[in-house]
Amino acid sequence: MKPAVVGTIVKDVKATAEKGKKAGADMLEIRIDLLMKNDPSFEKYTKGGCGDQKLFDQLALWMKEAKESGLSVIGTVRSNKEGGAFEGTEADRFKLIQKIIPDADYVDIERKSSKKNIYESSLIAQKSKTKIIISSHFFNETPTQKKMENVLINSFEKGADIAKIAVMPKSFEDIWKLYQAGLKVSGKTCLIAMGDIGKHTRITAPIFGSVLSYGYIDEIAAPGQLRVDEIKEGFRILGLIGAEGQK
Repeated sequence: MKPAVVGTIVKDVKATAEKGKKAGADMLEIRIDLLMKNDPSFEKYTKGGCGDQKLFDQLALWMKEAKESGLSVIGTVRSNKEGGAFEGTEADRFKLIQKIIPDADYVDIERKSSKKNIYESSLIAQKSKTKIIISSHFFNETPTQKKMENVLINSFEKGADIAKIAVMPKSFEDIWKLYQAGLKVSGKTCLIAMGDIGKHTRITAPIFGSVLSYGYIDEIAAPGQLRVDEIKEGFRILGLIGAEGQK
């Protein structure tokens, strides 16, 4: 798998998806938690109570609008504990995750989720041939290299097709430890160092095996994100893609 630029969508799915594709995104991430937060009609659902058919219909519409771009789509419902906007129960959050799985090419599931929720979601994903990204976020630190290796290994043990880890570096040495951890494990990884120190990793991480790089289209969704077209240009400079953008 060649490195792919993922454009994150947080509002106005149809228009943003089209803009992301024009900017050079290879994939789109639909941040359901942020879409709900940014829509007055659905913001209340970020607190929970996610059994409303009106909400399920909106989820299907958002996914449909993203898929109409012709790009692969990652579905994500990020909890507030891992930097997202969803504040409800895990039961409610997984109602949403499991609703979007059949319409997604990939689904992002947090590594700290319960075994039951991961297992039930993986069964749905198998039926729809949806691939699973198991993600881990460390917003205040960069763990030791060994711990990061174990986190990635544990993600694969839990069924990840791609193991994603995002850390907050305090130095370039922290970034080097992240890269070394990625090189030590077998399997597809997504390696992200957040914040200003880690911005360049959105472009350079593929050199160390990272297969996804998340960028913003209209609004930044995570600390240190670069714009989709900036990442694409960085890939060209490094020779990761051809002059016309082909991977």
